[in-house]
Formats: sequence, structure tokens, C-alpha cells
Amino acid sequence: MVYLYTQTGQLREVTEALTTPLAERGWDVRWVDAQPRLAFPFPWPTRRFFGVFPASVDPKALVELVEPTGGFETGPDELAILAYQVWYLAPSLPIRSLLKAHPEAFRDRRVVSVIACRNMWYSAAIEVCWLLRSAGARSVEVVAATDTRPQAITFVTTLRWLLAGKREPFLRFGRAGVGADELERVTGVGRRIAESQHCSQDAAPIVPTLAAADILAGKAFRRWGAIVRSAGRFGAVAQAASLVTFVIGLAIGIAVGLPVIACAAVAGGTRFNAGVGAYVHRRISFGEAAADQAVAGRLR
Repeated sequence: MVYLYTQTGQLREVTEALTTPLAERGWDVRWVDAQPRLAFPFPWPTRRFFGVFPASVDPKALVELVEPTGGFETGPDELAILAYQVWYLAPSLPIRSLLKAHPEAFRDRRVVSVIACRNMWYSAAIEVCWLLRSAGARSVEVVAATDTRPQAITFVTTLRWLLAGKREPFLRFGRAGVGADELERVTGVGRRIAESQHCSQDAAPIVPTLAAADILAGKAFRRWGAIVRSAGRFGAVAQAASLVTFVIGLAIGIAVGLPVIACAAVAGGTRFNAGVGAYVHRRISFGEAAADQAVAGRLR
């Protein structure tokens, strides 16, 4: 069973790359869209794009979902594939709502979570893993597909895609989103699942500098989200002012924070990389296969 919520269609592309080898091996792949009753826009109007931030980073924020034909529940022996977007370093609101409102879909199930994003997925994966553990999942493994081009390029192409709905190449910039090489890699992960029912070790490559930045920023985002929500009690103007302050702080953080963490990574060398990698592995997955991957990762 594949549970999915996507606005741009990119996540469906990645998930189809993963599930095609399963279907070719005779697996019955069923799809359930976790659609919110009140749809989120795409492309995003700028004000709405930043306005969804406070709820995105609020673990208690939920949206009502449309009940699909047949409901959300999986069969006892089904592999549950949970495909989700990352909103402000957190799982998208529809997916968080699915996990909290319908834990029975994942109780005592093996789960493969699938992420497609620009490059920062670590905080979202940690939250999803915690929610799946709370739901009673038997094991969790992660597949992550990212835009692997230089960050300055992906920053421009991703914003253009999200705010203007334009994905195709322009000027010297390429097409936005996950590229063909990543889709091919994800297909390879799907073949491994079809053969062994578990992910391969390269299913979710960890970039230590990005992971460290993501985890630190995720904590800051949750604090800022609480500030913006609290400001809303003093009226729309106060909330808007706090949100503008967040956006300015975000720009400064991107410009200053990543270079600082990169310097720390250079200074820490292999110890930095190993420490961050071990931290992420412990928090994004669990179960026998996930433990084996974590050990293998430390030995490489």
C-alpha cells in the first residue's frame, strides 16, 4: 500500500521509480492519496507559502483528510510505503494528519518512508519515524531523493517552481527537482526491496553538513513557529511582523549558518561525519534491517 500526498507531482515520480520493480515482480501495488479536504494551492501564492509555516512546524497541527474508498487501513502482511513532502523541515500537514488520525494503517507493519525534496529531509524523517513508532510500526526504513545540483542553483529553481509553477529549464538553470540519476538510484532501491523486502544501504544518502544544518534549523523553526503563533493572539499585524522577522532571519541563517557548519565539518573531519551519520541513523529508522544498515554505514 502506497500512501502519498504531493502537490507538484515530483513525489509521485520518485515513488513510481521505487515501486515499478515491485510491480514487475508481481507485487500488488495499491495507491491511496492523503488528500486534505481543503486543498493547499500550487503554485503557492507568496503570502500563503510563508503563512503555512507556523502550522507546518507545530506537531499538534492537523488538517481533515478526505476518506478514500476502502479507508486507510492496510492488510496484515502488506508493506506500507509512506511518501511525503517536506514543509519547513517537517512532514507536510496532510501526512502528519494521516499518521496521527489513522495510526491503524501502520500498526505492526513494515514501513518504507519515501521523501523527495531539495536537499534537507533529516528533521522531517526524524519526526515521521517518531510518529510511526508511536503508531506501533514494526520497522521503518527511509528512501530519500534530492536535487543533487549545486545549492545556489537549486535554491533558485525550487523557489521558481513552488511560487510560479515553472519547472522547466531557463537561462543557464536546468530543470527543477529530482534528476534522472536520482530516479535511477531509487529504482535500484526498489529492485533491492523486491528481492529482499528491505532497502539498500544507499537508500537515503546522508550529507553530514546538510544534516547538521537541518537538525539545528529544525529546532529553531519549531521555536520560531511558536513565536509566530503566540504573536497571532495580539492581532494580524503582530503575527505578520513576526513572520517577516522569521523570513529575514531565515535568509541570514542560510547565508551565515551553512558556511559555519561547513567549517566545523572540515575541522572535525571524519569524526564529525561519523557522529552526525550515527545520530541521524538512530533517529530516522528502526527495526532489524535499519540496524544492519546503521552498522554497515559505520564500517564503511
